[in-house]
Amino acid sequence: MSYKHILVAVDLSQSSQIVIDKAISLAKGANCKLSFVFVDVDKVVLAQKEKLTLQKELQTLADQSDYPITDTLVVIGDLHIKLSGIVKEMDIDLVVCGHHHTFLSRLFSSVPKLANAVETDLLVVYLDQ
Repeated sequence: MSYKHILVAVDLSQSSQIVIDKAISLAKGANCKLSFVFVDVDKVVLAQKEKLTLQKELQTLADQSDYPITDTLVVIGDLHIKLSGIVKEMDIDLVVCGHHHTFLSRLFSSVPKLANAVETDLLVVYLDQ
């Protein structure tokens, strides 16, 4: 299957690079658009200074990528709800995100909610501890 627009959900940790690299390898093969998103699930409102800081971190990841990044988005809210909206709004046909296998992730994983919310293909990249 050939994708036209891939959305990469990152958490701005070191693990983000693994997810980005996987998405870039898929994007190169299809020569498609690639966008990054960071969803702050811990805040209700972001101060402008906080949003600019997060946007700068996300842009740094984009600048370090060896593939052109179409958009970088910083949003707040529930991950599955925000990504579902972005998928529809931006005509995304693949979402790539990472998942740690930890005790807490087994109890509170966002992957099942995400899989049921986004109306497109979803690639969950396994991340080591």
